[in-house]
Amino acid sequence: MEWNQSDIIKACRKQNKTAQKALFQRYSKQFYGLCLRYVNNREVAEEVLMDAFMDIFKNIKKYKTKSFEAWMKSIVVHKSIDYYRKHKNDPMFSDVDTVYSGGLSNLQTNNVEMDELLKMLYTLPTGYRMVFNLFAIEGYQHKEIAKKLGISESTSKTQFLKAKQKLQTIMEKGGYHG
Repeated sequence: MEWNQSDIIKACRKQNKTAQKALFQRYSKQFYGLCLRYVNNREVAEEVLMDAFMDIFKNIKKYKTKSFEAWMKSIVVHKSIDYYRKHKNDPMFSDVDTVYSGGLSNLQTNNVEMDELLKMLYTLPTGYRMVFNLFAIEGYQHKEIAKKLGISESTSKTQFLKAKQKLQTIMEKGGYHG
């Protein structure tokens, strides 16, 4: 059965398992990629994705905004951030110092394919990657990022600048060759 968005939402609100499976199948690949941008570990990304879909199914009755996909995406992003905040002291989330010195030209990504950019993002320390994703890709402001990650606004700005610097260096060397 091919579900349209309105029907799938209505059925999911009634906890219809077939509709939930269809919704998961429709968006899981896209949102898994989103989770991977925040958590550079496939198993953890799968865990975060599953937690996000559980929240989506649990809270779908509260959905009222215009864009259903944007609503779901915000849940996935928040779950990724929550995971980071709970585990940021784990060895896989070890952050580097937050002191920035020196100037930086704007990061040019016009000629970089998305897969290549994702590979480059994976090379960044977790704090840098989180801030870069939230600011450059998701469009959050540094004040919001600071609140979400439990860091200062200046740390958010610094980590974004350092992320841009590292990505620019990688691109100047011809991209990621890992």
